[in-house]
Amino acid sequence: MSKLVRVSLSIEENLFIQLSDLVRDNGYENRSEFIRDLIRNRIVNDQWNADGEVVATLTIVYNHHQRGLTEKLVELQHHSGGHVLASTHVHLSHHLCAEMIMLRGQGEEIRRLAASMQKLRGVQHAELSLATS
Repeated sequence: MSKLVRVSLSIEENLFIQLSDLVRDNGYENRSEFIRDLIRNRIVNDQWNADGEVVATLTIVYNHHQRGLTEKLVELQHHSGGHVLASTHVHLSHHLCAEMIMLRGQGEEIRRLAASMQKLRGVQHAELSLATS
């Protein structure tokens, strides 16, 4: 475990009350854990905005009966410049499938790849979950 450093900060009472509500409503045991996660999330966002190497998971839900959609999704993944690390395909119903695709590369390239899959006809939902490497 990393060495912990104790810090102190001053905030307005109203902001403190809202912080306490967020901690409670999100199920955190204490403010420190909540603040650590806020900082980590900001670091991830900054790395994405700096266009450094990042990792992400793209989850898509689509109608597999849409003509040519499966082939287009596979082709995009095969021609992604090595950004696709792994994918998992599951059948949700007779018509719907979901894929979870793990990606790595420059932030803007990953966003473009995700957008190119999301805009295909028959894709009903797409969500890009950001992380860093």
